[in-house]
Amino acid sequence: MTPQLAHDDPAAAGPRWRRILGRLPTVAWLTVMWMLLWGDASPGTALAGIGVAMICYSVAKLPHIPVRLSFRPLSVLRLVGHFVFDLIVSSVHVASRVLWRPREANGAIVAVPVRTDSDLLLAMVSGGLSLITGSLVIELNRDEGVIFVHGMPIGTPDDAERLRRRVRRTEELFVRAFGTADDITAFEAAEGEAPRA
Repeated sequence: MTPQLAHDDPAAAGPRWRRILGRLPTVAWLTVMWMLLWGDASPGTALAGIGVAMICYSVAKLPHIPVRLSFRPLSVLRLVGHFVFDLIVSSVHVASRVLWRPREANGAIVAVPVRTDSDLLLAMVSGGLSLITGSLVIELNRDEGVIFVHGMPIGTPDDAERLRRRVRRTEELFVRAFGTADDITAFEAAEGEAPRA
């Protein structure tokens, strides 16, 4: 059984501690993004991230978003392994192209259809992709279900297709790591796959 994280609307939540608890996933996610951007997992960076996340939450008066996520440890490990591998390979690839073949270090914007419609999962996918060297999410068109990613180096249609495959693989890993059963079912239906156990 996969643990589910779900929080109701604050108006119906009752006690204040439940409303605060409902904001913790957003603060935690902002803190993780802060640590990833700084490239430092020290306690000081974590505390600074928590402080910044809480200030942003208060100043921006962010609305309470019902969080419906699952946590599958093995899928999360697979996602982390994929992320680290992608980060190393893409960094070496971009650096080698820039240093030894700078004329081929061209960039391009590639459109990739997405197969999940969860706002939270799409935010995770966008953040994850933007942390990888050589890829940056430019736009997410929710109406048409397309994510636009600037990739580098992109010199041939094969390069664009490789980026497209990487985006689709990253999306799948996030959905399988954090998506609810409904998210995975909808994802598999969009992918045209039979449901997996």
